Amino acid sequence: MSKAHKQVGYNDSRVMIQGFGWESHQNGRQSSANGIEYRVHWTHNWYDFVGSKAAELADAKFDLIWLPPPSQGAGAGYQAEQYFNFNNNYGSADQQRALLRALSKHGVEPIADIVINHRNGSGGWANFENPDWPSWFICSDDSFWSQKLEDLHNPRDKEIWKAGKKGAPDFDGSDSPSGTGGRELDHSNPDLRAEIKKYLEMLKELGYRGWRYDMSKGYDPRYTAEYNFASKPSFAVGEYWDGDAALVAKWVKETEWKGQPDPAAGACCAFDFPTQEKLKTLINNSQYNQLPSISAHSGSGYGLIAVNPNKAVTFLENHDTGVPQKEHDSFNNDEKLMQAYAYILTHPGIPCVYWKHYFDWERGPEIKALIHARKYAGIHSGSFLKTEVQGDCYVATLGDETTESSTLIVKIGASDDYKPDGRVWNLETSGDGYAVWVRKTKKHYSKKK
Repeated sequence: MSKAHKQVGYNDSRVMIQGFGWESHQNGRQSSANGIEYRVHWTHNWYDFVGSKAAELADAKFDLIWLPPPSQGAGAGYQAEQYFNFNNNYGSADQQRALLRALSKHGVEPIADIVINHRNGSGGWANFENPDWPSWFICSDDSFWSQKLEDLHNPRDKEIWKAGKKGAPDFDGSDSPSGTGGRELDHSNPDLRAEIKKYLEMLKELGYRGWRYDMSKGYDPRYTAEYNFASKPSFAVGEYWDGDAALVAKWVKETEWKGQPDPAAGACCAFDFPTQEKLKTLINNSQYNQLPSISAHSGSGYGLIAVNPNKAVTFLENHDTGVPQKEHDSFNNDEKLMQAYAYILTHPGIPCVYWKHYFDWERGPEIKALIHARKYAGIHSGSFLKTEVQGDCYVATLGDETTESSTLIVKIGASDDYKPDGRVWNLETSGDGYAVWVRKTKKHYSKKK
């Protein structure tokens, strides 16, 4: 089994893939958000399927794979029920364990989806089993407490409701109290936090190396810091879903664990929703001359990569943002998709590729070539970046240092007018509307290594 990385605070060179989609837990005929029917056959088979791709993922130079919620729960696992039961709709506990071993053997670190903002009862609203949690773990303003006794059908739910032992109100910063369908959990309770730390330790024993925190807006970010400090993941990222880069950066700042030599290094990463939204608009509308604004911390509409690139996980799509959860994908399976990947796979931040794009849409070879170019050039989360507009094209020069350096050039746009000096730069990969060059001496050095 490969040795896990220590959680990296700066200049992280890793690349991640989301190792599932919304359909990955489903079986039979299903209906998407726009009412279009589709048929899938993944229930209890997904872990085995991903395991069969472990060598291919390693060859593409993916370092991290974000896997779905590991515990038993309804549907995709985002309504977690039994945290300590690792049989779920993606496969059995044994299949899950075998997948984690296969990935680690090939040097790909598994990242678990941690659903701890809320929890479902087993067969009832608040009937928590495996582990059995008390009612005062449920926030006092959760909708469970506003139900009428006669509307509760589970006998234990009735007992809990009558006892009236409640937790503290939901976190003030949450923008969706009691809006998940599950019971909102009171993270201010140290007993609950102790249980969550126990859960994370179990997941590490199972074979996971890091965490993706679901619905991070739902509880105080200082508790995310506490969970990371206690569990010491090799990688951690939160789903703070907001288009305002300043707010996302504020959340990252608040996940710092105080008292350390460098608290900022251990802060949690965050998905860069602001950059995703800008890329979706600018690239789909061929506004390549506006792309420099994403990484420029001025004006409005910049991405997290402009504020804190070392903690920005860039992406184009995930299980929540596109079909079948949404009526439309953010990008179609066309040249715009690959232009957007040419951006995130060459720029600062920690890029995350979507499984559907790589495998289902068969864009793997093109994405792999971009990842290899990134690796050859030594690009990392804190890389030097200089952007410019050349005619109708966006051109960026990036380096393997945080200070001025140049090991990679990317051009995005339809024009073929721009070409760097062929004596210095090698055209590493290109496609419809994008091209990537790597400094010749850098690639030679990387290959020798």
